[in-house]
Amino acid sequence: MGMFWNVTEVLIEGGWYRCGLIFREEDNRCFVAIDHPMKVDSLTSRITEVLKDGQYAEFEISKRKATLIKFLENRHQLNRISFRIRKGVYERRRTFLIFSLAIVPSVLFYLINSAYQNVIIHLIAENTWVQTLFFFLTVSGFISIFHPFTIKKEINNDDIKALAREVLDEERQKEIDRKRQSV
Repeated sequence: MGMFWNVTEVLIEGGWYRCGLIFREEDNRCFVAIDHPMKVDSLTSRITEVLKDGQYAEFEISKRKATLIKFLENRHQLNRISFRIRKGVYERRRTFLIFSLAIVPSVLFYLINSAYQNVIIHLIAENTWVQTLFFFLTVSGFISIFHPFTIKKEINNDDIKALAREVLDEERQKEIDRKRQSV
């Protein structure tokens, strides 16, 4: 879901180098500069070689290519708009789920009533238990607007210690497995 998840790599003299790209416009022409090319270890993300500190080279490119590179690098305005939309949907996914859980029974209620001469409405009108259930759900829904029904779980020191023990045990087991695989 992150906005800046692309890593730019450039092929220089037969090797792939991670770098930054700097875009600039001058006299209605576009230029892209390769900035701080460096080799990075893919497992540890440690810099192993810096080819040049600063700008390595600058090239003139068309505006179309500059736009495409910015888009692929997630630096274009369309990427920002797309990210805001995706982030909004991702943050509200639970709301969408609850809304879809509410709309499906409502549509089924409508379809069944329209197909079978309001059979569910007559069942509700003639059954006191069903009316009582709906009344309870309505009242509890109104109450939960002002005072949500939640069961709170407080985390104490014992819970934290147990969780830390589990994580450390998992890490030790992973380290043992890595040593076994390397032998």
